[in-house]
Amino acid sequence: MLANITKNPIEFLKFCTVGTVNTGVDLAIFAVLSSWGFSLLVAHSLSYACGGLNSFLLNRTWTFKQGGYTSGQLTKFLLLNFLTLMITYVLMVGVYNYLAWPMLISKLVAIGGGLVLNFVGSRLWVFALV
Repeated sequence: MLANITKNPIEFLKFCTVGTVNTGVDLAIFAVLSSWGFSLLVAHSLSYACGGLNSFLLNRTWTFKQGGYTSGQLTKFLLLNFLTLMITYVLMVGVYNYLAWPMLISKLVAIGGGLVLNFVGSRLWVFALV
């Protein structure tokens, strides 16, 4: 399925690499802000936003090789990520509650679903080739 969406399968590997880097950015900034005494809500919000900004910039320039004017890409990116967040939450809770799978497994299923949804949305909508 993914091979049909991307002309270059390396894109998906780059997308996964960027996701790993984003997680590192998020965790590092969260650790620093927490150690400086920021509240959990503020530390989480700021670190998540930094990871998200990193995701947008790296995916735009490195994964999908686009430059110049964003033409609404940031807005689309934010909407896609919000939609992915909602869907993965419902998937995680559904797997946990209805299949009675352990929470960690339910979370991993949701992450996998979110990865595919986010990649497809990024390739076909956010960073679609014009």
